[in-house]
Amino acid sequence: MSMQEKLNGEAFRFCPTCGTKGLFFELNKLFRCTSCGFHYYHNVAAAAGAIIETRGRILFIVRGAEPSAGMLALPGGFIDPGERAEDAILRECREEIGWEPDNLEFLVSFPNRYEYGRILYNTCDFFFIARSNALDDDGYSLDSHEATGLVFLTPEEIKPKELAFDSTRRAMSVYLQKRGFQ
Repeated sequence: MSMQEKLNGEAFRFCPTCGTKGLFFELNKLFRCTSCGFHYYHNVAAAAGAIIETRGRILFIVRGAEPSAGMLALPGGFIDPGERAEDAILRECREEIGWEPDNLEFLVSFPNRYEYGRILYNTCDFFFIARSNALDDDGYSLDSHEATGLVFLTPEEIKPKELAFDSTRRAMSVYLQKRGFQ
């Protein structure tokens, strides 16, 4: 049994239509009830992150919540229904760090896995680059539920093992290659 089957099977024990115990989780995305025929596709969720460049450094948040509390992440989060990825990253930056980029450049997207509340979400994470020379170390207001601090690192100081998510490590690799650091 895969980790996703185990986690999601524990989270979804009863059919929401008929109440039968023991939904089947198939194809890494489908919950199916053999009693009433209920089908729920647990499809990919979308998220967005921002690589914020300021004065030769990259801004990272120190995650304040699980998963990966205490590790470094980019400002970002899940895209809401009806929201464009670009609008989501602007909203997430406002919410998490109290600052909104005025320019975004799409960089790359990668699949990711995000475990929250005993549910494993497969995500597609979109990454954008934002640049500002006006930002400094104290020009932010943090959402204490999301972040316990900010860290500004030069490209040479970034250590992949300190980054919270695989998709972020992969996006940073693409970013650093594009900037000529790898």
